[in-house]
Amino acid sequence: MKRVRISTTVDGGRLARTREMSGLSDSQLLDRALAALLDQLEYEREVAVLERHPYDEDPHLSWESPATPLPYDGEIPDAVVQLAQRRRAQRQR
Repeated sequence: MKRVRISTTVDGGRLARTREMSGLSDSQLLDRALAALLDQLEYEREVAVLERHPYDEDPHLSWESPATPLPYDGEIPDAVVQLAQRRRAQRQR
């Protein structure tokens, strides 16, 4: 990854608190902040596009699915039951 040098001013209190809490270098802090900002901006862009072009208005995406149960006749595997139990327990905490 190509690195570039930047020079800027930021909120001193916020920077000090972030340094203290994270133990990261300033470059690591900025890399994480930029990654988080990019994730948020991509999310906002996707939401805006979906608001302008909802799935249910797209003939290729808005197909009806049958309301019947899934065609599965076998026993539920133990691993699946255990996973469901763990997830329920986590939600109840």
